Amino acid sequence: MFSDNVDFHGMKEFKAEIGVQWIKGESGSTYLCPVNALEHLENPTEDDLRQICVDESSNPHND
Repeated sequence: MFSDNVDFHGMKEFKAEIGVQWIKGESGSTYLCPVNALEHLENPTEDDLRQICVDESSNPHND
């Protein structure tokens, strides 16, 4: 969804809502992926996930 707002300077600001989905790869790693990118892949491989998603497994807050 896109929305446009007018700020006090009269310039338009565009915002987009980005849907994300958690996916667990075959390796056990978890990825945070944009839903729009996943729609184009029928069965994403681990390499696909590494390219289009954020690998959340190695983040310190997941310990």
